Amino acid sequence: MIESINRTQSHLSFYSKKKKEKDLEESHLMDDNLVSRLGQGTQKTMSAFIDYPYKGLTGDINSNFYEFLTMGIIPYLTGSAMFMLVFNVLNLGKCLGARDAKSSSTMGKKMALGVIMYGLFKTLSKELITKPIKHATGVNIDMPYQNKLYKLPKGIGEASDIEVQWQQRTVFDSKEFFRKDLLDREYYDNVAKKLGLGENLNDSISETTPIIQNIVATSNTAKSISSYCWAAVGVGFAMQKAWDNFFDKVSGRKHYIASKNETFFNKLKGKGKVFAENSLKLTKELVKTSLSASKQLWTGDVLDKGFAKHSGKGLIGFSSLVTIGLITNSIAKAKNMAKNNNLKSIDNTKESIEI
Repeated sequence: MIESINRTQSHLSFYSKKKKEKDLEESHLMDDNLVSRLGQGTQKTMSAFIDYPYKGLTGDINSNFYEFLTMGIIPYLTGSAMFMLVFNVLNLGKCLGARDAKSSSTMGKKMALGVIMYGLFKTLSKELITKPIKHATGVNIDMPYQNKLYKLPKGIGEASDIEVQWQQRTVFDSKEFFRKDLLDREYYDNVAKKLGLGENLNDSISETTPIIQNIVATSNTAKSISSYCWAAVGVGFAMQKAWDNFFDKVSGRKHYIASKNETFFNKLKGKGKVFAENSLKLTKELVKTSLSASKQLWTGDVLDKGFAKHSGKGLIGFSSLVTIGLITNSIAKAKNMAKNNNLKSIDNTKESIEI
């Protein structure tokens, strides 16, 4: 055994390349804003398609469960793309007559828009849960951070390059084992104050941790349920007749036709001018159509009657009530736990009490 250990040690060599300033950092919190979340989402999506599948299929020792979960993005996006093609592929094959082709094209575009709006409304609606709960309790369950990892050597005798990997995660990914080390004492003091536990507690970390775990559990459930309700609203928004005219405007947009002897630079200039004109015109049309579609979803179409007339209004109202109820439940449970905690006979602001 000693001989094998010595042999292993003699074949291992560790070296470090010059590191960028970012590589010298430890796991750290990121700015809690839209830019950070977009950056995290982009990095995770690219890795899910490019890096993680190869590592998993080749049995890379550095492949882990985080990467496996991240690859769940792949079927979601590919499935959405296939759904968009259901009606559009018929037009690509010229299988339909002129009238049917137009109807199929419009429906296909609406389905594609529905997929986009489903994802957009589902993502943005999560803020409706997290923001009020953060305001009331001080806990933001979507607080982003970058987790630092080092690659392991793949085999005996292979030099281990101390190369940094960054995982895009949130502090409360795990309810039981959230990253307390990334949160300072001031954070816990603020949570304790908002929950009504008091100020200047002797140990605000221990006092707030069980309540924070409860907030994470109820908020994640609330976020999931609410997001699917608003995703349905997004699909309904995309199915409104107001979009028919917008799709016609996109199809009938201006095209640049170059003259016979036109130079490359003149063509480039002409195409750029037409592109700018189309972009401005279609952007204005998009805003106008979005407002019209929102109105149609709320009031129903002129020709609609009965359930169809009020279905959009009912869907929005139902989603709103569900969201409000879930927010109230999360905050109320947290406040109730804090209230019960305050019923203890021990004064948490003092080192000891007189008995």
